[in-house]
Amino acid sequence: MKMRKGNQEKIVKTLNRRDFIKTASLAATAAAASPALFGPFSIITRQAHAQPGQTDQIKVIVARDEGTAQGSTIITDYVQVVMDEAIRQLTGIFDHGSACKSMFPGINSDSVIGIKVNCINPYLPTHPEVVDALINSLLQMDFSGTPFSPNNIIIWDRANSELSGTGYTINSGAEGVRCFGTDQVGYNSSVSLNCNGTTQHPSRILTDYIDYHIDFAVMKNAGGCGLTMALKNNYGCIDQPWNLHDNYCDPGIPSVNTAIRDELDVVEALFIVDSIFGCYTGGPMGPPNMEYHGVLMSFDRVAVDTIGRQILEEYGCTTTGLATHVDTAAQGPYNLGTNDLEEIHRIDIENPSVAVEGLRVLPEERHVKLSWETGENYTGYYKVLRSVDPTFATAEEIGVTRFPYFVDARIIGNSQKSFYRIQKTW
Repeated sequence: MKMRKGNQEKIVKTLNRRDFIKTASLAATAAAASPALFGPFSIITRQAHAQPGQTDQIKVIVARDEGTAQGSTIITDYVQVVMDEAIRQLTGIFDHGSACKSMFPGINSDSVIGIKVNCINPYLPTHPEVVDALINSLLQMDFSGTPFSPNNIIIWDRANSELSGTGYTINSGAEGVRCFGTDQVGYNSSVSLNCNGTTQHPSRILTDYIDYHIDFAVMKNAGGCGLTMALKNNYGCIDQPWNLHDNYCDPGIPSVNTAIRDELDVVEALFIVDSIFGCYTGGPMGPPNMEYHGVLMSFDRVAVDTIGRQILEEYGCTTTGLATHVDTAAQGPYNLGTNDLEEIHRIDIENPSVAVEGLRVLPEERHVKLSWETGENYTGYYKVLRSVDPTFATAEEIGVTRFPYFVDARIIGNSQKSFYRIQKTW
């Protein structure tokens, strides 16, 4: 594949790969009498950063990490880091379960969330690994001690064959995350949507099965409409999208999105674009030819497509001029979001998996003061581990903090050498 690059103490027995990539370690002699500065233990040296937040603009999160893919293989640990940090940055909430709940107004333990993926192109679908990262995040939601049930999540698209052909496991049972196509349950013929003069029937998954709709698209160009991302992904929700391809799908695409928003009893909660890989030419059915290593995320479908269009243009895409549906969607009578770059706050998060750096130990009386750097606008917590074993085969968690410093009290004087490790918690 040729691509363009663009609190309570507990014993921690092992560190998995995901912990390892976000960790810095330092050994300190507990009886030391003077400050010591040691280099961090880190397999990643890239710096990560995010732009400062603004509250008067529409947020579009562009979260990327070079570790998300090696060749054509998606590395799930890194994808999880990217997904988690994107959700934190979008919601502005530190606790991850609370951050996820905030995206679904009125949600309760019985609510059902649908994730509409795009699997029409077997070479470049919404990847199961990226959807799994989102699901892992959603499962951190808690309702008075009751965790959100995996069975209350439905991954769906037009057809079972397209889902299974791109790596998803079909499941309509009472256990686990459900996954099935509209062809299994049908379109709702009792609901008629007027979409640009055509009558369209929506998938029964939208009308009968789910309370919240997540639009999880793919970064692709398209000769027939310039690009196909969040707005176009909703063509997979209706029974006759081929009747809406005139004039480069403009205003066909805006009309479908407006009908779903205004006429169906489902909350459109979130718009995501899987951009681990993408195609800037040859889409929508061609193979991937760009590596972007990230996800785009917003509460505004027009804004996320506007930023996606900008990214494709940066890669030299020649069809974005045809994507007038993005601009039409922002205008009346549709008013689906904003395409004005002055109204969009693009928050770029680069390589959030980078380990903490510059870990320092400052013995003071009987205490050890720890401080470190992240080189980024990290929004999670830090876990502080201490061990007498430099390999950290076993370690004691001695604290969790939001701040890049910590005091290990009353450790001086026990004559043992202590080793410290700082983990991002994500």
